[in-house]
Amino acid sequence: MYGLMIVIGCILGVLIAIRFNKREDIVQQDILFSCCYAGIGAFVGAKLLYLIITLPQLINMTNPPELSWGLISYLFSYGFVFYGGALGGLLGVFIYARQYQIAFFNLAETLILPIPLVHSIGRIGCFCAGCCYGRPMNPPWGVFFKENSVAPQGIALFPIQLFESALNMILFIVLFIFSRKKRSDGQVMGLYFTGYGIERFFLEYFRYDTERGIIAGLSTSQWISLIIIPIGIFLLLRSKIKKRN
Repeated sequence: MYGLMIVIGCILGVLIAIRFNKREDIVQQDILFSCCYAGIGAFVGAKLLYLIITLPQLINMTNPPELSWGLISYLFSYGFVFYGGALGGLLGVFIYARQYQIAFFNLAETLILPIPLVHSIGRIGCFCAGCCYGRPMNPPWGVFFKENSVAPQGIALFPIQLFESALNMILFIVLFIFSRKKRSDGQVMGLYFTGYGIERFFLEYFRYDTERGIIAGLSTSQWISLIIIPIGIFLLLRSKIKKRN
């Protein structure tokens, strides 16, 4: 179900990007091929950030596992961090835009529009797999996951995955409505950065999985949120700042 939800989300995301593209300089082929670049960048970025977060934990373990092909296979087969995937995906789009001389913001904002929807569907897959689980919480707010899931057994956990899925769906609707009018370059991206950054920062307080990296009391994703929120606000207000100057 985890893989199936990701595939469904990606297919819907590409279809929406093609169907609601309003930029004349972005053709269907550019959307399809840039998605391939973004997909490769997202996979590498999501996995790389996961490894950066996880390896210090392995090193600091009392009985660290021996380096083996089994461990390497496990590290590369499981575990992805969304922020790493988002940044890697943007880098892939940037490379495609430079390679084929396309305005980066025009292409990136065409692809960013369905990202909250893709993420929303993907979080349903996370719930089915039991990963990215929430804090212990008594029923009815807490749920017990199946034995073959990633989540701890015998303890009721808050289904933060479904809560985030709902918030991402709301963010998609807001982004969709916002993008229907002509906006300055970077504003759609700015709204997404700001909206998701705030959402993710507060959702992290309800997460309970340990493979998130904690620095000075904040998780890795919270630190990244604190970086992208002001960037998002700047992109939203950049056109107004230029007019004043």
